[in-house]
Amino acid sequence: MKIIVVGCGKIGYTIAKVLSEKEDIHVTVVDNNPNIFNKAVEPIDVIFISGNGANEKTLIEAGAKDADLIVSTTNADELNVLCCIMAERLGTKHSIARVRNPEYMLEYNKLWKDLGIDMVINPERQTAREISRILRYRAADDIVTFIGDRVELVSFKVSETPEYFVGKSVSQVFDSNMGILLAIVERENQALIPNGDFIFKESDIIWIMGRPSQIMKFFTLIKRRSKKAQEIMVIGGGKITHYLVELLNRHTTKANIKIIEKDRNKCESLCEALSSSSLERHCLFIHGDGTNEELLIDEGIDRMDACVCLTDRDEENVFISLYAMRRGVKKIITKINYIHQNMAKNLGLWLGNIITPQDITAKTVIRYVDGLSGAVGRNIITVHQIYSGDDGNVEAIEVQVNKKAKCIDMPIKKLRLKKGILIGCISRDFDVIIPSGETQIRIGDRVIIISKNNDIRELDDILES
Repeated sequence: MKIIVVGCGKIGYTIAKVLSEKEDIHVTVVDNNPNIFNKAVEPIDVIFISGNGANEKTLIEAGAKDADLIVSTTNADELNVLCCIMAERLGTKHSIARVRNPEYMLEYNKLWKDLGIDMVINPERQTAREISRILRYRAADDIVTFIGDRVELVSFKVSETPEYFVGKSVSQVFDSNMGILLAIVERENQALIPNGDFIFKESDIIWIMGRPSQIMKFFTLIKRRSKKAQEIMVIGGGKITHYLVELLNRHTTKANIKIIEKDRNKCESLCEALSSSSLERHCLFIHGDGTNEELLIDEGIDRMDACVCLTDRDEENVFISLYAMRRGVKKIITKINYIHQNMAKNLGLWLGNIITPQDITAKTVIRYVDGLSGAVGRNIITVHQIYSGDDGNVEAIEVQVNKKAKCIDMPIKKLRLKKGILIGCISRDFDVIIPSGETQIRIGDRVIIISKNNDIRELDDILES
């Protein structure tokens, strides 16, 4: 597979590095700065071309006429969009553009598809999503997302709330009106796709699928949470904080957020932006230095349920996180851009949840590439391996239905599905459907399939021969 990466900043470098380490993937990096690799932490095995990624001659030199994918990650949104459009006009099959401006970031807008761009990535928004999930799902162990993060697959241990599950059947716990699908259950190093009579044990690990709002309601139900609002302190008032407030307001009705930012202009701009969006109702904006102990104590760090450190300096984030830990804050989230995570762990620095924007973005691109690998030109969008055990592997596969298939326009209950296949979720226009036996798959749908030990290359592979 041939991939072009335009822009070799933190995000572009990380994506190029991870892709270059994968087998049978050839990476070409395009950047205006001919000395960009001299600043790199370590050399990577790519072809480097110095030039403008929106220049036709440069793109042709990089191999755009027969490339499988272009990923444009420069600091200019408009340039990234232009690079992708030009590359696809030259013959590149797929494209991903980095778009950071909140005014442009309309992930589900048909406009991007009309422009020929297959995926839009926003590192700051994706980082905010990751933080939002950590804050929302206190009981969750792992989270996998689909369809632009409109659907989530979440795992948790039965032992966290045994009274709600142990000794009960699936039909007793899960109601069809919940908007939640029970995908798989891990038990004794095996993955099981349960039916309604399946009885839960305390050692089980459960994977459920649904909209974030529905999963949130489910966790609230099984945890029987108190009505006390979650108190969150955020240090740093950049783009990630802006997106985080939006997401917490959308998915969490009980959260009070205290934002501390030492740059007065930045603090005022964030307050104004969130006020214009009517998102400031649970926010308090404080102009001050997050490394000032007296300020943190005065603002109630001892009473916080969570502390999120999002300044532009890794050292400040680490320092504040360690201090918050000593003050007894239950949940700590630390953003790191430059310090290697393993170094922090080897030094014995417990920093709670470490978040690295470039790694989160790279994983998003890798999942997309994995979906294309061996299936370029087919309809698979992303593939996630969610389990590997004694009895094989379980994958969650997102498929775009854009051509006639044997399994469309027929009730699911009439389909002869292979053993180990579960149709988990269907996205149709702006609707997310947890399917019943009467549900039909249609052209234009996105379908999420849970597959155990099956090689799924296209939609009809879910059917018995």
